[in-house]
Amino acid sequence: MHVTTINEAEAIIAPFWDPELNELQHWTIDSGTDHGLVVLQDWCWVTFEWTRRSAQAVTLRMRRTCGIDCGDYDRLLLCVMAPERSVVRILAETDRGPRRLEAPPAGPKKKELALDLEGAQRLEAVIIEIEAGDEGIAEGWFNWLGLQHTGRLAHKLKTQACHDSAWEGYLKSEDFQPRFTPAYGLVLNDAELVALRGRHDALLAEGKSSPFLAAGEAALAAPPEVLIHDFVNFWNDSRYNRERDHGKYILSHGLNAAIAGHLLQDKALLRLAARFALSIGMCTNWDDGFICRFPGSTFEHRCFVQSLCAYEVAGILDLAGECFTDLGRDLLLRRLAEEAIGTIHFNTWKFDYIFECNQLAWFAPGRMLALAVLNRHWPRTRQYMDIAYRELCESLESSILPDGGYVEGPTYFRCVGRDAGLGIYYYSRAIGEPMQDLIPPAMKRCGDFGETLMSTDDAGDMVPICDGNRQHDPLSLAILAGLLPQSAWSRMLQKTFARNDGWPTMTPLASDRVPMVSDAAIAWSLTEQLPQISTEPAVLIALPAMGPMASHRRLGDHWVKLFIQGNHAGAGHTHEDKGSFVLEFAGDTFAMDPGTCDYSHPLAAVLKNCERHNMLIPYGMTQRPHPLCPLPHDVTPQGTGDSTTVRARIDLTPGWEEYYRRWTRVWDSPSPDRLSITDAYELIDGAGVDFYWQTRLPVTIDAERAIITGRRGRAQIEAPSGIVWELEQLPLLDGVQHRLSLRQPGDAGTLTVQVRLLS
Repeated sequence: MHVTTINEAEAIIAPFWDPELNELQHWTIDSGTDHGLVVLQDWCWVTFEWTRRSAQAVTLRMRRTCGIDCGDYDRLLLCVMAPERSVVRILAETDRGPRRLEAPPAGPKKKELALDLEGAQRLEAVIIEIEAGDEGIAEGWFNWLGLQHTGRLAHKLKTQACHDSAWEGYLKSEDFQPRFTPAYGLVLNDAELVALRGRHDALLAEGKSSPFLAAGEAALAAPPEVLIHDFVNFWNDSRYNRERDHGKYILSHGLNAAIAGHLLQDKALLRLAARFALSIGMCTNWDDGFICRFPGSTFEHRCFVQSLCAYEVAGILDLAGECFTDLGRDLLLRRLAEEAIGTIHFNTWKFDYIFECNQLAWFAPGRMLALAVLNRHWPRTRQYMDIAYRELCESLESSILPDGGYVEGPTYFRCVGRDAGLGIYYYSRAIGEPMQDLIPPAMKRCGDFGETLMSTDDAGDMVPICDGNRQHDPLSLAILAGLLPQSAWSRMLQKTFARNDGWPTMTPLASDRVPMVSDAAIAWSLTEQLPQISTEPAVLIALPAMGPMASHRRLGDHWVKLFIQGNHAGAGHTHEDKGSFVLEFAGDTFAMDPGTCDYSHPLAAVLKNCERHNMLIPYGMTQRPHPLCPLPHDVTPQGTGDSTTVRARIDLTPGWEEYYRRWTRVWDSPSPDRLSITDAYELIDGAGVDFYWQTRLPVTIDAERAIITGRRGRAQIEAPSGIVWELEQLPLLDGVQHRLSLRQPGDAGTLTVQVRLLS
């Protein structure tokens, strides 16, 4: 074991996050086969999972021999994301005797648990124990184990607070009167800002509250100078940063203040935006946390934070550029070039895989806007803009399938609509060519993807498969609707405007996530000339390369949507859900996909599990049964249908070979109000099967049927006699997932579930 200092007050002794350092190999873990315990090295932490509470008090126990000097420190720290309500204990064997900490039951956030070493000079061994707080499946992770000197830490933190709001020499004085003219016109130009102001004033005149002004007020409540520290938080994500830095949300506020400042022609807000840019510029490292700059480690978290910093700083240099002195501007230009663009280019040189998934597009807005701003001062950067555009087109051609599908699901598809779209938007404005002329062919084939995934649920835009979310990014919708005006993207955009009183905004993915109203401003500008399109969903549509299919039929005045999940071999950001289905009726979702939640919470890992989807799962085993994920097979439903009927079949055996000798599922719907789901199976392992039906809607069980009640309709579910019915309440971060379980014993058989929809 090594003691590696990370600052004047702290050191790391167990870097659990780095697979190459492989700290886990040095720990002895007590067997937990009776409760399905699994402990694994993952890409950025050590994860653990159990399927049930242990019969003994301790669910997880692991020990490490240390043999190190600890006299320069007074506390032992364990950074852990424990399952909620579980209890973590740290036991240290030292030269001064045993030391013990029992933490309070865990909450929803990652913690740094501190054990007082009480003068110990040598640390001989460490034991970590976790006692489950709930029955059932739970997951969590370890980030690192370290040492801390509380006195030196207080001095270190005090020295960071060295900037005030004046920014003398970097900003013009507070009595400076701006003309509210963008420096470059890249984000929005003068004419677009005038039009935006008029549209905004019109909605205010109708008595509607403004998300732009609310975001400006939130920025005023967050003085940026106190947020300056060694690193920059990845929005509200707490997976990589320190516990003391939770809530230090320095990104997004600045651009929000700039937009609000222009709408109100408020110089204080515009100056606040400039203060945010300088505060970001003064953060030592544009990275998530010390794990990305750890001595002796090659671990890094790609350039997510760097691209966010680039986008924020470059956008503020444009919108609030007149507030800076030459020194302030040039300081930020240097940070953009060295800290942001340098790291982004390192990522594009090293990692081929980022061209084949969401990531290269994810980095495009910050990369392109920063290069466009730099190009106004340093013309030699033009060739790097051209390279960024060519690489973006290359990535889109690789990541968008021939059928227009996108294997990472609807929420990551924002990286096509919003991120790639913004990259092209800024490139077009930088070089003076129309955006439509620069759109690559790959983006133009995404109409069927939108049609297949569009939700008929009033509260959502898309079926949230994979790491998904029900609402789609409004700027992504605006760009795609402009590109494909006759598509489902236009219907989703109109739905977004209607749901939000005419504003192009969405509910943040997490309650502590700051909305980016600069996106809303650009979306508004792009949609000003878009026609109102009225088209109906396709009756039957499939994405043969991506895997899923969907049916849309009317039942009276209401739409019935049946979505069936398939798979493209090797697809990432997917769940254990092949053959799961979603059933929507009358504006509600009766059979749901849970999507995902805040990645900082271990529930995000649990929501990937097959038990959280509408699946047929073997029971009677110690370990949690699950398919391969990612799944290295194409799994595609085959079906036919029209405005009345739909029938589909899928072979789900691939990926389940450890548990099923065979498993097929058939959906048969002779009319929109009737549906049967038939599973035929033969088990290799297990005592029988559980058919799971998931919903957020209220569920009651009456004799041998269940009733799910929506706002305008009901679903009646029936199964053969002898089936054991159970209703469970599973936690979500924003509510409860009702899981209806239908258990059938036996290692082979057929199970048919009948569904009737009633208005």
